[in-house]
Amino acid sequence: MRDPAAPRTLSGAVYADIRADILAGRYAPGAKLSPRVIATQYKVSLSVVREALTRLTEQDLVVAEPQLGFSVVGLDIDDVRDISKLRILIEGEGLREAIEHADVEYEARVVASHHRLSRTQFLTGEAGETVTEDWARAHAEYHSALLSACPSPRLRDLAASMRETAELYRRWSGSFSTDQAPRDVPAEHRGLMEAALDRDAERAVAQLTDHINKTALLLEFYVEHRLLPPGGELGADAGGAAG
Repeated sequence: MRDPAAPRTLSGAVYADIRADILAGRYAPGAKLSPRVIATQYKVSLSVVREALTRLTEQDLVVAEPQLGFSVVGLDIDDVRDISKLRILIEGEGLREAIEHADVEYEARVVASHHRLSRTQFLTGEAGETVTEDWARAHAEYHSALLSACPSPRLRDLAASMRETAELYRRWSGSFSTDQAPRDVPAEHRGLMEAALDRDAERAVAQLTDHINKTALLLEFYVEHRLLPPGGELGADAGGAAG
């Protein structure tokens, strides 16, 4: 008898692989995703692939348009700038209030989360192009720890929501970073920790502003210099899906 959970399991595997490849920057922003090509690659039905792609549209990683099909969400620099501006306003205020209400427990959380982040592998893949899921989790926990003493739960939640909205752009910036656009991310994180431990809210907010803006500037650099990988259908010029 056919396992009724099989299609969902297969769809989950296809979903996870495509999501990982999008976040890794292996597929260009705006690249077409052909359900038929993907189904052939994975040896699954079109319904399984469409279920996976539909889940990705719900996460705003894939766009579905009538008669045009599925494609990776585009890299919108105006959207990057807008998200960055809002993050600076919201997360900056949360960080300021957290430092104003800081205590020893807050300092311990910041130091512990920074230590975990600094000891977690950042990139993986054959060319070291993929931001690891472990690092992404440690990164989110670190930024959450920096705001953990903020007395407003709504402000903390709003800051977390904005970070999640920016996650795709942030991962793309990490994947695209090379010697042509150098960035010392560990030093940025260390500087944030030191400012928080020194209870220097102004310096901490300035460091956070610079930290967020560098992601936007890096993506702008790549767009302006046309260094992003060329568009193409998944499974064709964009490369094979991860195993």
